Formats: sequence, C-alpha cells, structure tokens
Amino acid sequence: MSRLLLFTNDYPYRTGDVVFVEKEIDALAAQFDDVVVFCHARDTSNGMVDLPDGVRLGGNLFVPEPEDAPRRLVEPASLLLLANATWRELWSGRLLRHAKLFLMGAKVGITQAHRTAVREAIAGDPDTVAYGFWAMGGGLGVPWLRGVRRRVVRVHRYDLYEDQAIGGYLPYRPFLFARADRILAISQDAQAYLESHYRETAGKVALSRLGAHGPATPPARLPHHTRTIVSCSAVSEVKRVSLILDVVRGLAALDPERPIRWVHFGDGPLMPTLQASLADLPDSLQVELRGQVPNSEIAAFYASGEADAFVNLSSSEGVPVSIMEAIAYGVPVLATDVGGSSEIVGPELRTGELVASAASPSAITATLSALLTAEPGHYAPRTRWEQDYDARRTGAIAAELVASSDLESSPERGSIG
Repeated sequence: MSRLLLFTNDYPYRTGDVVFVEKEIDALAAQFDDVVVFCHARDTSNGMVDLPDGVRLGGNLFVPEPEDAPRRLVEPASLLLLANATWRELWSGRLLRHAKLFLMGAKVGITQAHRTAVREAIAGDPDTVAYGFWAMGGGLGVPWLRGVRRRVVRVHRYDLYEDQAIGGYLPYRPFLFARADRILAISQDAQAYLESHYRETAGKVALSRLGAHGPATPPARLPHHTRTIVSCSAVSEVKRVSLILDVVRGLAALDPERPIRWVHFGDGPLMPTLQASLADLPDSLQVELRGQVPNSEIAAFYASGEADAFVNLSSSEGVPVSIMEAIAYGVPVLATDVGGSSEIVGPELRTGELVASAASPSAITATLSALLTAEPGHYAPRTRWEQDYDARRTGAIAAELVASSDLESSPERGSIG
C-alpha cells in the first residue's frame, strides 16, 4: 500500500490554503492508497471541509502537546540532522545573522516531525511519501522526517522569496532543499530564483502551476453602462488594495458620466484604513468591500457576467490564483509586473496588461482605461487558462510529480539542474 503524508497550513479547515489544496487533493487521493493530512492551523473555528475517500486528518500540529517538551525532542538522530542544518546555514553565511530565527524554525520543524501521530503514520507503511504543500508553516517539518521514501516540497511566494520575508530570512533553506527529493515551483520565476540562490536544488525542481476551476463555457458579458472592476486579495501592505482605490477614483474622474463600480473580495489588517478612505467618494464611483467570502460566492459573481476587468496591484506575487479564477471566466486583467505575474498576464498572452510595480496611480489608471475600452475580442483570457491553469490539469500534474520518482518523465518537467 502506498501512503502520502500531506503537510498543509490549514487544510482541511475552512481557512487559508483550503482553496489551493482542494485543487489537488482528489488527484493525490487517486495516486495513493492512503492520504494522511497533517495541518498547522491556528484557526479551526469554521470547521472542516469534506474529505475525499482515502483522505483522513492525522492531526493539527499547531496544537501543543506534552511530547513537544525540548528534553523529549533531543534524540541522537534529531541532533545529527540539526548539526547538518546548522553546518549548511553557517556555510551559506546565514547563521550568524539569523541565529535566533534559525533555532526557532528548527524547533518548529523538529517538533512537527517528532509527533507520535506522524511517526506512526510513517511506520505504518514502508512506501510513504511526504509532501509539504508549503516550505514554511506546515512544511517546516518535512526535512526532519526519517523513514519516508521521498520528500517533496512546494514553494510559492512567502515561503520562497527571502527579500520579501520578515527580517529578510527564511529558516534553513539550504538544509530543506538538500533533504528534498523534489521541489515543485509554481512559476518559471520561482524556478529561476531557486537556481540562482540555492545550489542544493540542482536537478530537483519541476514546474507545477497552481490552478483554478472554471465554467464549461464563459459567461456572456452583460451590456451595461456601469463598468465593474473586481479585485480579490488580502487587505495587506503587500497587496496594496488602497492603490486600487486610488486608481478607480482616477478612472471615475476621467469620465464622470460613466459610472464605475469597484468590488473587492477579501479582508485583512488594513481593512479599517481602507474603509476610512471611502469618505467623500465621487457620485460616479460605487465601492463594495465584500470581505472574506466563500470561494463559491466569488465564482457566482464571475458567472453573472458583471465583471469588466480584474485588477491586482501587489508589490510581490507568486502567480496569483485570483488571476487564474478571473481569466477562467474570460475577464481581462491589469496586474503589476512582479514575481510570476508576467507568465499569466500580458498583451502577448491576450490576457490583459502589465504595469510596473512603481507606476503612478495616474499611469495605472490610463492603462486600465485602455483595457476597458479595447475592441471586443482584443483579449482572450480564457484561452490562457485552458492551456496552463485549468485545475483539472494542474492538479493531475502535481499529483503525478509527487507520486513519480522519475523527474525526467514527469509532465510539465521543469528541471533546472
């Protein structure tokens, strides 16, 4: 019997990464006889989603247990791994600058790998693969696991680009990548970053895009006088949602006789500031801050045919799933040229337009206005989704990469070694 240990941040709880993991879980269940999920979920208040046949929750590793006491974590095998990780960190020149964060991360990783439930799941099947859906959070324990046949880790944005991390550091990357047998990168940009920063990734990296579900046929655009702009993200510093407000204000000022409606899905720490900024909106601008909603509600909004354009102005990105969802419904996109966004957005891809991260609000407004007034058929966003981002395809590719031992023969091979 084959077994997969899937390490997530929140899944199967209804928060955080559930919308990502659900795109792969059925395909993973089809590849393995038994899938055991270990999450690292802080918030479990919304309950769990239904699990497919063959998938079960092994435990929430975020909840402290008596067995997590430091004296119980000190074992010869763990000490040997810690020495390995420490040496690699020192050799890379990272340890002296980030010793405290390194040790904190190592404690979390060793604790996750030490849990009785994890050990028993590994001991219960000689053909066990460990898959960290993230290289932080729930995935920190993957390199510390012993007794598994293969270790696979996926990297996105916050768990990859160190210059975007708090303090400019992510714990024990050289050790993590050295212990990994396969690394799944969500974009070509992520592949290039791994190649230029970590020699330990040579020959291990495969391109495995995230995906989004979409309708069998795209909805017809509704003829209406009001132009509707949609965005979907956390309301945080990196997502720069307040900049979208500046842009739609500018758009409304260009033609006061043509109403603008901006609908934003998502919540976050800067939501109160954003709400306070809505005072004194021009009469021609309507703003709807929908907050955190189920993904089905976002899909229903797109299916209504109301959206004329999707906007993402983040200062840093991997490849946004929110953009994949928009193009699945035929909605053209305006996005900043950061991370892997250029792999999904651009005039040559017929999905929309890119602007520089440092572009002024007025320049972004002008680009958005041009996108909205383009001739029918100028953009064909859904074609790009069908080619690269349909979750039915991306999920199957990811599952095959996790299950297969041969990188050369795997679909979407992206080795950079």
